[in-house]
Amino acid sequence: MSETNFERTVSELQNRKEDIRPSDVILFSEPLRSALNYVIRLGRFSLTEFSEKLGFTREQARKVTELLIQRNLIVVSRFSTTDETYYESRLSALTRPLSRPSLDIWKKID
Repeated sequence: MSETNFERTVSELQNRKEDIRPSDVILFSEPLRSALNYVIRLGRFSLTEFSEKLGFTREQARKVTELLIQRNLIVVSRFSTTDETYYESRLSALTRPLSRPSLDIWKKID
């Protein structure tokens, strides 16, 4: 018996040990890849929007968001209410700090 989209999504996220950056999204299968592309571009999104993009129930989508929070791709937004949970995607600059290249970079290229 083949696994469902939800089971495959959870498995993919649980098998990753390191944080997920927006550039890692292309490594995931559908429907997770498209849903993550969508919410990363939005910046702030609701659990309802995410569950609709995934095609999962709200409870299944909540499980996926918990895994994404653990992997530091999203955070719960301060705009969340008792009726709706909102999330904010982290940009790559937040998950991988930017720094200036060292001055001897040209020596390494030569």
